[in-house]
Amino acid sequence: MDKDELLHTITAAQRELAELVSRIGDDRLGDPAMDGWTGKDLLAHLAWWHDHSVLVIEGLRAGRQPYDGTDPANATAALNERVHREHLDDPPHVTRDAFQRSFDRLLAALGTMTEADLLASDRWPWLDGEALVEMVLWDTSRHYEAHLAHLAPLASAGGVER
Repeated sequence: MDKDELLHTITAAQRELAELVSRIGDDRLGDPAMDGWTGKDLLAHLAWWHDHSVLVIEGLRAGRQPYDGTDPANATAALNERVHREHLDDPPHVTRDAFQRSFDRLLAALGTMTEADLLASDRWPWLDGEALVEMVLWDTSRHYEAHLAHLAPLASAGGVER
C-alpha cells in the first residue's frame, strides 16, 4: 500500500459510513446499537479515533511521544470508556459534525506525511516496529468495518428525520 492507496481506502470507507449514517435519523441515532452504546455513541467514538491518529501524527512529527502508552488510562478500553462518558450528552448534529471534521483533520495531517513516514516500520520508535499506516487503517477503515453491522440496523429501521 502506498500513500495514495491509503488515502483512497480510508476516504472510500469513510464515505460509505457517512452515507449510512446520513440515512439514520437523529431520533434513531439515540437507539441502542452495541453493548449499551447508541448509534450516536459509536459515531462519537469513531470521530475520537480519527483524532487519535491526528494526535499521534502531530506528536511524532514534532519529535515527541504522543502519549504514554504504558499508562493504564491510555489503554484502549479505558480510552473508549472515557470518550463514551465525555460525549453522552452531545446532540446528534454535534456528533455528525465531529465525525466529518475529525476525518478532515486526519486527511490534513496525512497530507504532511511522506511515504516513508507512513510506510516504514522503523520510522517511528514509539510505534514499536509498526508502520504508521497500520495505526491509521485501524483508526479508520478497519474500525468502520467493525461497527457497520451495529449501525446498519438503525438506518434500515425508519428513515431520516433530523
